[in-house]
Amino acid sequence: MDELATRTAVSVASGLILEPVKHVLDTWLKPKLEESKKKREIDRKLETFVFEVFSDYLNRTYEEQNNINVIALGLQQIKVKQIYVPLTIYSQEKREEICIDEYKEDFSERYKKVVVVDNAGMGKSTLMKTMFISAIEKNKGIPVFIELRNLTKERDIIDVIVENISTLKETHSKDFLVEVINRGGFIFFLDGYDEIPFQYKQDVTRQLKRFISLAGNNIFYLTSRPDESLASFGEFQQYEIKDLKIEEAYKLIKKYDDVVQLNLYTSITKQIDENIAQQRFSELESFLGNPLLVSFLYLTFKHKKDIPALKIEFYRKVYDALFESHDLSKDSYKRDKYSGLSSGSMQKILIKLGFLCLRENVNDYDKNKMLKLIGQAKNSPYFKDIQEELIFKDLLETVPLFTSEGLSFKWAHKSFMEYFAAYFIDNQENREEILNNIYKSSNFPIYFNMLDFYYDIDRKLFDKVFVYPIIKKFLKYISTHTTNPTENNLKLQYLETWFNRGMISYSRVDTKASPFRAHMGNWDKLKEIIGDMFSDQIPSIDDYKIRATVLGGRGQQIIFERDIKIEYVLRLLKNKRSSLIKELHWNSISYSEKNNFVVFDENLRLDEMDEHVLKLQVEAYAEETNGFAIDYLEALKYKELIEEEIQLQEEDLFKNL
Repeated sequence: MDELATRTAVSVASGLILEPVKHVLDTWLKPKLEESKKKREIDRKLETFVFEVFSDYLNRTYEEQNNINVIALGLQQIKVKQIYVPLTIYSQEKREEICIDEYKEDFSERYKKVVVVDNAGMGKSTLMKTMFISAIEKNKGIPVFIELRNLTKERDIIDVIVENISTLKETHSKDFLVEVINRGGFIFFLDGYDEIPFQYKQDVTRQLKRFISLAGNNIFYLTSRPDESLASFGEFQQYEIKDLKIEEAYKLIKKYDDVVQLNLYTSITKQIDENIAQQRFSELESFLGNPLLVSFLYLTFKHKKDIPALKIEFYRKVYDALFESHDLSKDSYKRDKYSGLSSGSMQKILIKLGFLCLRENVNDYDKNKMLKLIGQAKNSPYFKDIQEELIFKDLLETVPLFTSEGLSFKWAHKSFMEYFAAYFIDNQENREEILNNIYKSSNFPIYFNMLDFYYDIDRKLFDKVFVYPIIKKFLKYISTHTTNPTENNLKLQYLETWFNRGMISYSRVDTKASPFRAHMGNWDKLKEIIGDMFSDQIPSIDDYKIRATVLGGRGQQIIFERDIKIEYVLRLLKNKRSSLIKELHWNSISYSEKNNFVVFDENLRLDEMDEHVLKLQVEAYAEETNGFAIDYLEALKYKELIEEEIQLQEEDLFKNL
């Protein structure tokens, strides 16, 4: 037996190396080190050193990723498997669904690079933890888990990998580690692209792309909330997480009940069934699709046998439950607060703290920074005698909205920061000005989930600032293309579909002749080619951004959006089931049908196309994007409603003079 094998056997026997980790080391790392040793690239000392640091990393990270802090259980740490209900990811482009109950080897090998994009609370990080654990247990490669929020301009992904794996200081050791990675066999789980601070986003994205290119022999999984910078990763196959089915939501509730052992499962599910049957809460079924909100549902029911009707009420009641009863297990008890603050006073501080953190767009803080932010948040004569240290201790222990990881601290879930930030804006006299500045901001996407909460707090002002300008722009666009929009339903739907959008399509028959085929994974190059080809036909082509590319059995399509902010707002309205938004329906297009076209909202030629062509183009867009559009007739009503409200507000102002 060679020295490494002997060392491994002894470590396993003594419990220093876990059995699943041993198999990964033997299968994936040892052969690489043996090959390097034969080529005399390393000596025995370096070989042993690299082996030991990987052993330590996999052991440590396997244990870390096996555990999860759950807000609904007062940040009680439990095993991931205790509360994970397998999530299903799907690709609209590929018409493909994959149930992630373990690491999927065939799926991973087929695509190599996958990005999972979805909104807050859908379980992206838990899904990554599950695959990481399974990859080790099934011995499918050497998994490396990277939280992307730790990357900066000066601290690239190689630095973070090195720091995570070991305390490598010697340059030749670091270089050799990179060489080992480049030989393949690694599975990189890159979690939270949207959490990279915006001041570093451009540099970090460039570094990530370079690393992925150099380490291309490996598997990459990336997660993010929707983020327009993801367009830089055109070579990644994009998947979203499907909403939980009601029976899956019930399984999750059962798992929480099994952990807490309160036997609430039957009572909760019975009340949910009654509410759905009586159509008591219109949003309840959509809440059941979100794993985070399902966990909150369990917590709020445990606290006061209550099921909230609105998302924002969930968060309010979760805060109440966390404040009033720290220990959320079976033997719960109310714990005194170190700071002595009441629930309302603590909430006032959290409201400002949430906004300060959101504005900074930073997710990790050291203790000094946390205390400084808390000091700013409590900047009031009423709180001057309360120490920041005590508030900080409360937020970690008695009202556990923050969690610690080593020497850094972060919100237990980013959505709580956004919830409190929304209320901070609502409390300001100049809230309309703040919202207008947010809409004008180049960092608008980071406020998207906060605005989801704000919509429920003050829909009237939300509509005035965000929806009204879009409706006016939409109606002007319609009027420039037709004097009688309701004369022809198909033409109206065509106009509704292409507002703020564009699409280039090659049918399956002509895909091989497409000038874009070789560049579908490189969106920068693709945009350059498209700009050169269509600048005469579409003068403002450079103003459009690529949203998605499709290359499959139906041919090749490139989807564009002109103003990303408009699409963000429309998606939010769609999620809120606003009457302003209509879903686009389609009949599947025949593969044999020749359907080549270039259509952008600024070059529509309604009178030059027959209805069959109009229908094909609308259905092509709807099928490839699961599309939606503004409803023209509803837009007319909505505009009138908003203008009436604006007039009433102005009249009230004059009355008070």
